[in-house]
Amino acid sequence: MKLILQPKLDPNQEVLVLGIFEEDKDYYKSYNLDLSKEIAEAFKRKLFSSEFGTFYSTKISSLPFQKVILAGLGKEKDLSIEQLRNILGKSVKQIRSSKFTSFTTNIPKLAAAVKGLNEEMAGRAVAEALLLANYSFSKYLSKDRLDKNKPLIEVSLLWENMKSPFTAGLKTGRVIAEATNLVRELVEDSANVINSTYLEKVVKEVAAKHNSKIKVKVLEEAELKKLGMGSLLGVNAGSENPPKLILIEYNGGSGKPIALVGKGITFDSGGYNLKPTKYIEDMKTDMAGAAAVLGTIKVAAELGIKKNLLGVMPLCENMVSGHAQRPGDIVKAYNGKTIEIGNTDAEGRLILADALAYTEDKYQPAVMIDLATLTGACVVALGYYAAAVISKDEKLVEDLRTAGMASGDRVWPLPLFDDFQNWMDGTITDLNNISQKGKGYEAGSITAAVFLNKFVERTTWAHLDIAGSAYWGVEGDYLQKGATGSGVRVLSYWLLDNQI
Repeated sequence: MKLILQPKLDPNQEVLVLGIFEEDKDYYKSYNLDLSKEIAEAFKRKLFSSEFGTFYSTKISSLPFQKVILAGLGKEKDLSIEQLRNILGKSVKQIRSSKFTSFTTNIPKLAAAVKGLNEEMAGRAVAEALLLANYSFSKYLSKDRLDKNKPLIEVSLLWENMKSPFTAGLKTGRVIAEATNLVRELVEDSANVINSTYLEKVVKEVAAKHNSKIKVKVLEEAELKKLGMGSLLGVNAGSENPPKLILIEYNGGSGKPIALVGKGITFDSGGYNLKPTKYIEDMKTDMAGAAAVLGTIKVAAELGIKKNLLGVMPLCENMVSGHAQRPGDIVKAYNGKTIEIGNTDAEGRLILADALAYTEDKYQPAVMIDLATLTGACVVALGYYAAAVISKDEKLVEDLRTAGMASGDRVWPLPLFDDFQNWMDGTITDLNNISQKGKGYEAGSITAAVFLNKFVERTTWAHLDIAGSAYWGVEGDYLQKGATGSGVRVLSYWLLDNQI
């Protein structure tokens, strides 16, 4: 999608979208009298209100547009950056549903003028909303289906100052949104395409565009065995696809790297603790954490973020076969801890255990954050609209929460109380991969984080459980039902806006 900044509303676009605050009573009289009269009549007949998220469509013969859409912005004092994303996302959906492919709007200018609203952040939000709302996974659609659901080609934004914080934010937002959409594309694709070998290819394609700043190292099965990564290898034992540990080094600054570790189960059958119907169908999405790591590295390289990053992607597949791991099996992780497999469907924590321990040992990162579609308990606790953040470091939690609120890719804290610290202890092994306390399912997201924490000894660490936020079961204003790219925006904002 092409984004154009112009000092006037662009008459060459198909649709005009105008925002109206509740305080506005002029009704665009200075712009077009016919339009102003129509707006007044629409209010009088209660066909439109300027409450946030309301719309009114019309055609004004004295204007060159095929359609004019009025968008209610609510009270000016209540407008937030996230509402700006929401109203633009709603607008994109309105226009696409009418089969138009371009529009011009003054909404960003109105929003940026609101007192207290950060202009650079507004620019980010505008680009993010437009590009994220315009995305659809269309890789496998026939031409007939594609013709019925054409994306927007061009959006013209009313804006005079081409060297303002808003324009800088617009460029930043585009980079973040495009990386997020790459992640959505990978997560939406099918598991018979997206395996460890395919993801390695995508990683190397991204790195090739930034080869002076990004280096890729791939640890194959033989090396993983030599390193003693029995926890990761055990999960992949039933698969015909090879396991891999992909390491992506981004050199943008100096000092120790910030490590981002993403769960990469390319399909999760649950193993012998097989997932039931209504749950197994979406398990192609279980590599969303690894994909988000790649997306964040891509953002860092394209924006030139002045920090060193290490992306860590443990990749494998949890399948059923004569070679597959069984409940009751015992494995030894990279750090020497032994683990009894209490449930083969608690596999994400097993591959992350080796990845976290290896990353800390070999790279001594300044900070380590893992992302994983880890627990159904997190979806029960927080639904789709936030990931869980769990850490002992309160500042890191608050910085990530702040970045999440600013980006709309929200995270919300869950506690890591000392009371939970022995809940993952084994009886005949150091650890069990499911809780041995109570009925075994209490505080499932927290006990999973407790397990991961056993593989981080010195590093400042946080765990993001994106099980709900990575793949929505409902339609949003600027995010569609399905893959969201969760993790890319919150981490990008955190890297951009914090001294780490």
